[in-house]
Amino acid sequence: MPKLEADHPKRRRGADLENAVLSSAWELLQEVGYQDFTMAEVAKRANAAKPVLYRRWSEKSSLAATAILKFGPKLDVTIPDTGNLRQDLIEFFNQLIKIFDMFGAEKLKGLVTDRLKSIPMGKLFSASNSENKLQTAVEQILKQAEKRGELTVAELPLRVLHLPSVLFINEVVDQEAVTREVIAQIVDDILVPVFTAKK
Repeated sequence: MPKLEADHPKRRRGADLENAVLSSAWELLQEVGYQDFTMAEVAKRANAAKPVLYRRWSEKSSLAATAILKFGPKLDVTIPDTGNLRQDLIEFFNQLIKIFDMFGAEKLKGLVTDRLKSIPMGKLFSASNSENKLQTAVEQILKQAEKRGELTVAELPLRVLHLPSVLFINEVVDQEAVTREVIAQIVDDILVPVFTAKK
């Protein structure tokens, strides 16, 4: 007796397949974290063949990052104007760590390192400072502080202007996570003293 059509579910394709895979990847990331995240388990949950996943995402870091971009907290970053430089910097950088707040540092351990390995060095360093949105935001915060009389932007060397971005990125790459406590330490111990030092 021939089996009914219902016994043979159609194989997912296109957007349907991609949504199923990314949903499964997002669920798995939340459950086990990146270190124990595997392409095989995602394929099993999405009822997809593992080679199909590898044709779309060459390694697990790419799949994990795509799932985070699709389902993770969206970065709706605004420039704070709280009335003082310290709080502006803290509130600004706290907006950038929503994903670490959500997962916790341990669950994302390894993801940043793996993604950096996958990005060609030329592409990694191709963006000019004028296109660096992080740097542009920091400079706007400093200009606000200048209007309040907290500092003089013209007196700050270029390397000092770039310091917040460099320290934040270094923390992400080196520690693979950033916490609110670390941001407060960086602002209090390094940034505010350097920016407001009297010449």
